[in-house]
Parts: sequence; C-alpha cells; structure tokens
Amino acid sequence: MNKKVKIILAVLISLVLVFGAAAGIFFAVYPLSPKVEIKSAESRIKNTDEFFVGSFNTAASWGNLFEGTHTARRAHLFAQQINDIMPDTLGVQEMNSDWVKRMEELLPHYSYYGVKRGGDGSEKTSEMSGIFYLKDKFTLLDSGTFWISETPEKESHFEGAGCNRVCSYVILENKETKVQLAHFNTHLDNVSDKAQNLGGELIADYADKIREKYEGIHIVVTGDFNQYSDSPACVTLEQNGYINIGKTLGKDNLLTYNAWSRETEGRPIDFIFINSEFSAKDYSVIHYDNAKSNVSDHYMITATLEF
Repeated sequence: MNKKVKIILAVLISLVLVFGAAAGIFFAVYPLSPKVEIKSAESRIKNTDEFFVGSFNTAASWGNLFEGTHTARRAHLFAQQINDIMPDTLGVQEMNSDWVKRMEELLPHYSYYGVKRGGDGSEKTSEMSGIFYLKDKFTLLDSGTFWISETPEKESHFEGAGCNRVCSYVILENKETKVQLAHFNTHLDNVSDKAQNLGGELIADYADKIREKYEGIHIVVTGDFNQYSDSPACVTLEQNGYINIGKTLGKDNLLTYNAWSRETEGRPIDFIFINSEFSAKDYSVIHYDNAKSNVSDHYMITATLEF
C-alpha cells in the first residue's frame, strides 16, 4: 500500500470516527425514541365533576432530523405530554396512522377514533382529525366523520381547497354518571376561505342533529381553524350558540401556531367551543417544557369544563 492510499484511508477513518462521535452526541441529546413514562389515569377517571378537554395539531407527518423534530421523536414527546396532562378527550389534527399505531403502546389509557381524509400522496401524509378518549371513563355510543365539501357523506374535495378536509366526532357516555357528551374535531382548510366557512356551517348542522337525537347532550368542538376568532367559521358557530372559550375568558391574544418556535406573538387559530350545557372554568395554551425540541409547530390548548 503506497503512502497516498494510506493517507486517504487515514483521513476516511478519521472522518468516520468524527461523524460517529458527533452522531452519538446528537442522538444522546435528541434520541429518536425518548422513554415515555406511563402515568396513572385513576384520578382523572374518578373526577366526574369536571371535563378536561384538549386540542392539538400534532404535525405528525413533518419534522426535521437535524433540528431534533423528527416525527418518530416527537411522537414520544407527544405521548409524554398527554400522559402528563391526561385530558378526558383530545382532538388531534394532522394525525397519521404511524402515530396512531405508536399510541397503542404509549397511550394505553386511551382509545382513538379517526378516519383518513383521503386524497393524499401516501400513507405517511394521510391526515386524520380524530379524537382520543379515556376508555375506562367513557363508553363510545357512536362516532362518525364528514367531509368539508358539498358532498359531506363521502370522501370528497371542496373545489378550491388545498386538500380534503374532514370533521370527526364521538358520542361518549360517562360510565359512572351516564352523562353524555359529543366531541367534534376538525382541521379547516388553509387555502380557501369558502371551504373554511362551509366547515363552520357543517359542524353546526351536524351538531344540531346530535342534539336532536341525544337530549341535553354536552357538546365540545375543537380544531385548527386556520383563521382567527372573528372569521366566518368561528362566527357561525357562535351564532349557533357555541361559546369560544379562549375568547370568552379574555385569552384571544395567546398564540397557538408557533412555526417550530419561529413565531412568538400572534392570535390563536386553534379553538375550543362548547354549548350551553357546559360552563368554562379555565383555558390554557400549553408551552410544554419537558423536551429539548418542539412537540409540534402548534401548542396544545386545553380547557376545564363544568357540567
């Protein structure tokens, strides 16, 4: 072996060692599968006086390995946050089948309902706007999904919208008190104002049908609306008797979309609405600090409701 080849090999070996050391340090700081502590849900299950609800755009399909926001890592950070906070129900946007499968192990206290919106290029990006709920606290009475389009009963696309959009819902009954509640969850379009506005109208219409079927039912609507609280979809829900909790409690100035921490100020685009069967005790935008990177490009929002 001549001298030139030896030098090249030595350089290559040095580069491999340096890269390996750097990778080791990186994944020590940003492990792809951080350990998730599964916590007890007993106190939440026994609390029948309050209903703790959340909404979270998870950005499941996105993230960047080199920024520590890789989707697999964030799935574990998401699961830890939910284990720590333990909502009764949680509406999630941009959830995909990969995350749902992971949550079977990481969120053992929860069942999940969601339907792929369709029209996406791959399984990885096929979004659901589903709902997690505590399975030992609630019985699932019914569930359903409709598309934000002129043909809501079938997989479809509103002309001019950026993609297919859906709203999913679950009808739940508390196993102890028999109190019934409906949780509607959606992700309205980011391109078409008309599609956003139709979303508000359809949610109000479908919720009215549920109210007719289940007298006195408590209804909560969550989602990423991709618009501000004074925009038509939100106004439509308010005109139909739904209360925007953040706005009502004077927190309509709290940012919910953070663009992977690049945004620090702004108005919310994620909301929690309730009907008059509920009263709102509090509302929060959760800045989760138990992580060295973002859980999502949105913050989770929560509300404590009283019956």
